[in-house]
Amino acid sequence: MPHYIKTCLALACLALICGCTIWPQKPAAWSNATGAEQFERLWWQDVKDKNWSEVEQRLSGTYTAQIDGKTVDRAQMLARLKQMAVREFSLGDVTIQPSGDAAVITYFLDVSGSSGGQPLEMKHASMMTVWQHQKRGWVQIAHNESQ
Repeated sequence: MPHYIKTCLALACLALICGCTIWPQKPAAWSNATGAEQFERLWWQDVKDKNWSEVEQRLSGTYTAQIDGKTVDRAQMLARLKQMAVREFSLGDVTIQPSGDAAVITYFLDVSGSSGGQPLEMKHASMMTVWQHQKRGWVQIAHNESQ
């Protein structure tokens, strides 16, 4: 076999080996999240998984929300979330506006499941969350949603 064919085969094998990874991709986690979109997805996953300690940790002590024209504080939001049983959720049309130690994320949310024993179906609900970097990590300081 000519030398150049052996070289080409060796390079092709090397390219295939380099293209494959033997290490699995890191799962999405708060410790390796790098931006507001990941924070929002992780937060909704924690709501879905009923990981309340993590959800509570990600809401600032001064958290405020506007939901369908009503002001909601941290305790009210936690009570609202704990009534929810999220089966599925998806975020779409995500935009992020960084601003110093904060980031504003807007998106449309689809959620299915139940809330307070009643069916919950949100389609294309308009969401806006303000995330801020604090000593304990990234936390939500404000949220707005409307359907």
